Amino acid sequence: MRPLPRRLDPLLREPAALVAAAASAQRPLRELHAHLLVSGRLASPPHHAAFLASLASSSDDDDGHLSYARLLLPRRPATLFVHNSLLRALARGRRPHLAFGAFRDLPLAPDNYSFTFLVRAATALAAAAAAVRAPGLDANLIVRSVHASALRRGHAGDPHVQSGVVSMYSAAGDVGAARAAFAEIAFPDAVCITAMVGALATCGKVDAAREMFDGMPLRDHVAWNAMIAGYVHAGRSREALRLFNEMRNAGAAVGEVTLVSVLTACAQLGALERGRWVHSYVHSCGMRVSVTLGTALVDMYSKCGAVAAAMEVFDSMDRKNVYTWTSAVSGLAMNGMGRDCLELFKRMESTGVDPNGVTFVAVLRGCSMAGLVDEGRSCFDAMKSNHGIDPWLEHYGCMVDLYGRAGRLDDAMNFINNMPLEPHEGVWGALLNASRIHKNVELGKYAMDKLMAIESKNDAAHVLLSNIYAESHNWKGVSNVRDVMKAKGVKKVPGCSAIEVGGKVHEFFVGSKTHPRYREIEIMLAEMTQRLRLHGYIANTKEVLFDIEEEEKEDAISLHSEKLALAFGLVALPENMEIRIVKNLRVCKDCHDYTKLISKVFNREVVMRDRNRFHHFKDGACSCRDYW
Repeated sequence: MRPLPRRLDPLLREPAALVAAAASAQRPLRELHAHLLVSGRLASPPHHAAFLASLASSSDDDDGHLSYARLLLPRRPATLFVHNSLLRALARGRRPHLAFGAFRDLPLAPDNYSFTFLVRAATALAAAAAAVRAPGLDANLIVRSVHASALRRGHAGDPHVQSGVVSMYSAAGDVGAARAAFAEIAFPDAVCITAMVGALATCGKVDAAREMFDGMPLRDHVAWNAMIAGYVHAGRSREALRLFNEMRNAGAAVGEVTLVSVLTACAQLGALERGRWVHSYVHSCGMRVSVTLGTALVDMYSKCGAVAAAMEVFDSMDRKNVYTWTSAVSGLAMNGMGRDCLELFKRMESTGVDPNGVTFVAVLRGCSMAGLVDEGRSCFDAMKSNHGIDPWLEHYGCMVDLYGRAGRLDDAMNFINNMPLEPHEGVWGALLNASRIHKNVELGKYAMDKLMAIESKNDAAHVLLSNIYAESHNWKGVSNVRDVMKAKGVKKVPGCSAIEVGGKVHEFFVGSKTHPRYREIEIMLAEMTQRLRLHGYIANTKEVLFDIEEEEKEDAISLHSEKLALAFGLVALPENMEIRIVKNLRVCKDCHDYTKLISKVFNREVVMRDRNRFHHFKDGACSCRDYW
């Protein structure tokens, strides 16, 4: 018999080498497979029988290794070990639903390992259903069926199955069932406790998760990751970053999962300096930039307004999936680069990557920001005809926004009237915003009435309608909005702007004077206003909701949170550095005009992310072209 090539000999001796090779290329493994078949050595020692599962272990090539393994599986002796290995690979792969078919085909009664892998597959399906719309997929039915089957077969008491069930219910959003499953565990080990911490954190019970986390005698990196991810999921990004610092100080292993959560926290805060530090950390540790990590970097840079850095990471990635492309397309859209967004989308299609519903939301927003009405309509029509994607409510909202921003209000109304779905708050909110932009009071009132029937305590909608009345000098209308807000108990969310200086995020609330350097900020505010007035600045007080004197209105808008953050940036940052601000609300017209002038008079570039989009201010102009 022809001897085995020397380069393949390690694969025969070490199971780990089999798995490593499976993740890289099929050809060596197929050569080895042929050798083992001819020599009759495939069944002995036992790890050779795991050969097929090693093929299946590569989640990067489901249609290659995995298909080959499934094709050959019926030719092997019916051992539960091999079938479980394949079940494990399917559960960890990109198509976890295939694990259910493999489970049904088990040649013998399933054991605790079988159910561990089946629970993992159900968890992956539930998580996917929560992240992406999946018509016809009932995650709760799936997870309860899996749990019931484990109970019926007598394997629900296995520690690995128990901890998996807790995570499974968490992924399905059923924290009550997760708690009930945890309560049935007599002596929960660190794995089960970590699963419960993750369940509570994922379902928004972050404080309860932290209490359980703090009570753990031993915490591995999985527990740290679960708690950090929980803070990020709840939007408590500062706490996530603080906990990350504690994790590093505790000496816990920092891996890709950790850094993806940290990058998401940086994206939420607009903390570019911290995000850049993470990127440098990845390089200094020699960590491979995987598809997941690269996508997180693209998303972070995009949401911090650093589009060039985002695209540099994107272009440097060897492999990209639909989420990577969507993050890049979305980043260009939110930064007002509509034509670039559309070009990248066409490039995505040309590479053979199928867009999903989220991709089309990003493309339509990009078209809306750039006023590309015909192109946006073409993309909307192509969703169903070219890609088989039924439009979501978000897509309809984007189309109304597209028509509305372009001033085609009649087209926007016709589109709404012909929708096959009941319009939701996003549709009416888009029409209300278009009415504000184009000063159409009657249409704004109509959109507001429709919106209030769905969401009666939407503070932003009340403020938008008040602004529409104010722009048309209808002070009675402004007063009526104020009275309605009081009667309903609707309170305007206070404006908050954040700016990162020296790696620390500083927050400013409207009217706040508590910052340690407020005296310097106050002096800078006075200088800013004085210099801007010399260039013709007059405060725009029309959007001040309250019935107060004009001088008081000027005082009120002078202490808007973005102006405080802007003044602090001028005080604390070097003259050649961009000022980056993140605001929780839509920037008002006065602050927008004010910042445009600041960029010209002080010769500073300002990047501001508000609730709707990015504004890049330079030389007295804004990238939004005054439509936002």
